[in-house]
Amino acid sequence: MSARIRNELRAAFADSFLKPEAFRLDKSTEYALAESGLDLEQGAIYARLSAPGFLDCTEWSGPFDTVEAAGRYLIDTYAGE
Repeated sequence: MSARIRNELRAAFADSFLKPEAFRLDKSTEYALAESGLDLEQGAIYARLSAPGFLDCTEWSGPFDTVEAAGRYLIDTYAGE
């Protein structure tokens, strides 16, 4: 992930209870994403906002080709809510 998008994510969600997370679809993440209803593409990136230590989270989004694209989507969709 580029430093620019990482800094934008930190700034956009600094005061938010929910924090960004992104995963590349592989054998270890396939089960968690299987119930999302999204098209699953091996090696693609999926992202959401999640409250660490809690069950609160947004729906999964994706697939994205890059972590930067996933981060941009989270900022464009959820920042400022």
